[in-house]
Amino acid sequence: MFRIRTTLAVVAVAVVAGLAISAPASAHDEVVASTPASGEQLTAAPEQVTLTFSNQLLSLEENSGTAMTVEDESGTDWVAGAPVVESDTVTTPLKPGMPNGAYLVTWKVVSSDGHPTSGEYSFSVAAAEVAPTEAPTTAPTEAVAPKTEQPRPSETPIAAPADDAPWPLLIGLGVLLLAAVIVLIVIVARKKRPAPASADGEPTTDPTA
Repeated sequence: MFRIRTTLAVVAVAVVAGLAISAPASAHDEVVASTPASGEQLTAAPEQVTLTFSNQLLSLEENSGTAMTVEDESGTDWVAGAPVVESDTVTTPLKPGMPNGAYLVTWKVVSSDGHPTSGEYSFSVAAAEVAPTEAPTTAPTEAVAPKTEQPRPSETPIAAPADDAPWPLLIGLGVLLLAAVIVLIVIVARKKRPAPASADGEPTTDPTA
């Protein structure tokens, strides 16, 4: 009986020791660091996500199961290209213009022991928003040409044109005056002209005189 118990104890110790020795070899690789970090709030959108694992990963050719997504609250994936595996890190580029908000990173790789492993974590972006430049509230002052003072109409009453002079009457009076002068000249000339002599040599009297 004693020998059986001793044998069982030795077997149990050997099994425990074997498990303790094989456990590290069979343990999957784990994420030991990330950029951005889990739960981190960034003041600017990141350009990439980098995961660092506890052991060197298989090369990308052997690690074809590697994948990563970075989704915002609406479910939009901001991954810009395939992940790059280098030693113990996986780096995935991101698209520019990520808006503020929370992001969920999901990843999947093949551990160094050949077994796939996956996980997820989140971070957020709270970049300061640039206030739009406000247009000036006052309109630019336009150059106003000085008003030219228009000449005011003369207030002095304009004299009404004088009535036409009575030219016909004046002309008529002038004609009568000229006729009277001519008649007077004729009369005076006749008085001064000598009377014609008669046959006997004596001047005859002008009966009109």
